[in-house]
Amino acid sequence: MPLQCEISIMSSSNAPAPHRSDKPSHGARLVLIGLGVVLVGLGAYGIISRVHARHELTEDTDRNAIATVATLSPKAAPKDQALTLPGTVASWQDAQIYARTTGYVAKWYVDIGAKVKKGQRLADLDTPDVDNQLLQGKAQMRTDEANMNFAKITADRYEKLVAQGLVATQTGDQFVAQYKADVATVQADQANVAHLQNLEDFKYITAPFDGVITQRNLDVGALVDAGSTGSNLFVIADTSKLRVYVNVPETYAASVAIGMPAQVGLNTYGAQPITGTVARTADALDANTRTLRTEIDVDNTSQELVPGVYANVKFALSTATHNFIVPSNTLLFRSEGLRVALVDAQQHVHLQPVTLGRDFGSTVEVTDGLKDSDRMVLSPPDSLYDGQQVNIADNKPSSQQSAGK
Repeated sequence: MPLQCEISIMSSSNAPAPHRSDKPSHGARLVLIGLGVVLVGLGAYGIISRVHARHELTEDTDRNAIATVATLSPKAAPKDQALTLPGTVASWQDAQIYARTTGYVAKWYVDIGAKVKKGQRLADLDTPDVDNQLLQGKAQMRTDEANMNFAKITADRYEKLVAQGLVATQTGDQFVAQYKADVATVQADQANVAHLQNLEDFKYITAPFDGVITQRNLDVGALVDAGSTGSNLFVIADTSKLRVYVNVPETYAASVAIGMPAQVGLNTYGAQPITGTVARTADALDANTRTLRTEIDVDNTSQELVPGVYANVKFALSTATHNFIVPSNTLLFRSEGLRVALVDAQQHVHLQPVTLGRDFGSTVEVTDGLKDSDRMVLSPPDSLYDGQQVNIADNKPSSQQSAGK
């Protein structure tokens, strides 16, 4: 029985299966084709994206490798330039008054700040020594005049006797020579008396010109020595006109001409500027300072200015040179010297040497090395080198703004 069942089962397992088709259906093929297309598209998209990203990266790298700079053109400096320099105000003329004779101060009439006229009495001196010398000199002159007159009478008498042959000619000549010697003695006495009289007159101290007394250095009873070895008695200054001295730098010395106007201002006193005239120059530069000593005459009839103060002197100079005004941040300080980075038509950098003039702070004056057509790099990096390729940024407003500062 078991054997039959096993045979039966085996027979049934070896029985042929129902018939099925080995080929996929039409819909399955379409699905497979669609999946393949999607996979191919995704692969192509990935490849294209990576190629595009790599291309952009290459462009960015190349673009970043070339520096981008802002440029501007140099601004021509005005032909008429205002030059302000410090100056010193001095009186038109001043004098230190000394005594010409020795004596004691008897009286003084004026003090500092007094306005005096030429010849006005300033002080009197008591000169007893000179007075006595003058009296002695006059007495000696009278004695010598009497001797001269007697010698003349004697000489005339002997000339007549010589003419009559009563005395020798030599005797007559002796008396004539004595008369001539007495005449010379009287002339010497007259010169001595005139000298003593001058010393006597110098006891009255007078003003040499119209002006104002700026110093008084005497008191009643003080001993005064003759000459300039001692202290001066007065200092007088003429302030109706003033001289203003200013030292013009070598750069502008050629632009200063005699007769040109100049504005003189005193900020200390709050006075309005006064117009003066360049009266004279040293016509040579000082070897130590390389400046031209210039003198300006100023009318001070109103007495608004006082000598001895500092002044601001403003010149309107016309320069024949073609200078430029550029921003300070266009300069490159290199070991080989001062440079400005210029960009040519092919956008290559050229480091141009320049010479500076005046420094205005945010801008400077360039006197040599630039042309009107040049394009300068604004705020050039220190790594910039000659011949470097650069890109020019489109920032005209900012460049113009920087140039105008």
